[in-house]
Amino acid sequence: MKNEPITITKNFKVSAAELFKAWTEESALKSWWKPAGRTLTTLENEIEDGGKILYKFEDESQEGQLTIEGEYQSALPEEKLVYSWNWIMDDQALENGNYLLTVEFKDTEDGSQLIVTQENQSEQEGVHPHEKGWEDALSSLKNYLED
Repeated sequence: MKNEPITITKNFKVSAAELFKAWTEESALKSWWKPAGRTLTTLENEIEDGGKILYKFEDESQEGQLTIEGEYQSALPEEKLVYSWNWIMDDQALENGNYLLTVEFKDTEDGSQLIVTQENQSEQEGVHPHEKGWEDALSSLKNYLED
């Protein structure tokens, strides 16, 4: 049975345009996004329908690499991104994780709101960038944007 979708919502004191840049631009991502304690070393991000996504991360010991790859199904800059989100960890004997990610950027009266929905695309339990991981990542993004 497929896992239930996860939706995380967080408000920010910056515009949706600034939030979008922090979500998609290499220099910003390298500053705030460190999944599983890893550092972003490579980014390919073609923000267009059918565009390729590739993130490569190294851990501090450089013994294990995390790769996230995918393809945009829909890309509306500063509004909504829908893309495949496939986790590949070379240092763990786990099933890789295949997901569909929907990320919405909305202007609000006090700034902006980010809504992230992750849906499992496989029957297998695999690598899980689930609720706790998203909460941690969005807190790091908030600190980056608001400090």
